[in-house]
Amino acid sequence: MKLRKQCRDLMRLIHGGRVFKPPFWEVWFGMQRFFQHRYGDPTVQNRIRMAEDLGMAIIPLGGIDTNVWFQRREETSTGLSRYAGGQLESLRQLEERPIPDFKPIVERLRPDQQNVRESGFVSWVVLPWCFHAVATSMGLRNFIVRLHRDREFIEHAFDWVEERNRLAIDKVVRKVRPDLVLFDGDCAYKTGLMVNPEIFRELVVERTRKTVSRLRSLGIPYAFHTDGKLDDVIPILVELGFSAVHGCERTANDLGDLVERFGDEIVLVGNMDVTTLYLSTPQRIRAETERMLMEGSKKGRFVAACNTSPLDNIPTDNYLAFVDAIRDFSPRLDRES
Repeated sequence: MKLRKQCRDLMRLIHGGRVFKPPFWEVWFGMQRFFQHRYGDPTVQNRIRMAEDLGMAIIPLGGIDTNVWFQRREETSTGLSRYAGGQLESLRQLEERPIPDFKPIVERLRPDQQNVRESGFVSWVVLPWCFHAVATSMGLRNFIVRLHRDREFIEHAFDWVEERNRLAIDKVVRKVRPDLVLFDGDCAYKTGLMVNPEIFRELVVERTRKTVSRLRSLGIPYAFHTDGKLDDVIPILVELGFSAVHGCERTANDLGDLVERFGDEIVLVGNMDVTTLYLSTPQRIRAETERMLMEGSKKGRFVAACNTSPLDNIPTDNYLAFVDAIRDFSPRLDRES
């Protein structure tokens, strides 16, 4: 089946082209009650229905479980599960953690990918990333202390995560052939990287380069997610061949500045603040969305999205105002390529 226009536009961007009417890709979507009410259970068929309804350009196939997380979870008073720190302390924990059976993952994802393709959409899968996986599995404070006192352990843990990523690419991505791979890579605060930029580069660049080389050999593009300030992150992503970066957190970045400095080198995805969606009116949200689209699309390398996951505290009318503003946006004709 021929790809839908919004999907063609997204992939054109991902492969280096320019599109001045930004497509819509909600990278994380946590509005579970909204989804259940409008579309039903979270099957791939219903995710396709949501994409058709809201004008989204790409369908999530889900994450590939590489069994690398050592987190503690706690239940809140409202019944939600939240992160409560890490449990990773020793090499023995890594050595004893089994490699997942990738065959059932392939058997689950292959028919979903076929359904996506037959519906004229494109798809993405999510892989963990060494920095985020290890820092979260240890708890950031413990991670920083251990990095100072026992860097060899941190480096071993980073290698362990990326070795499993490479195995997942060989065993799953190669067989399923998603259209895009997203690395879940939170590594920045609102003011900058979580660790010294020089140390950060030493820890992640070559390990990540070795992983993404597998994707390049398959001809599958790859993107990156992180919250926080992107000044020191984007140059590394560009160096490693990432096609897009999601987040562009409004409270940590000036979107216009990101576009001016990096908009020719990488696709910027996101910037709508979910707190704005929660607290504002539909009218103000439309205006804010239009501002985001005008700023983001100046170089024709922008994708509309929230900067993190929208949740069910967002009123339905507010979220639909955001969606409608994306759909209705008209780029200036003199910028069209």
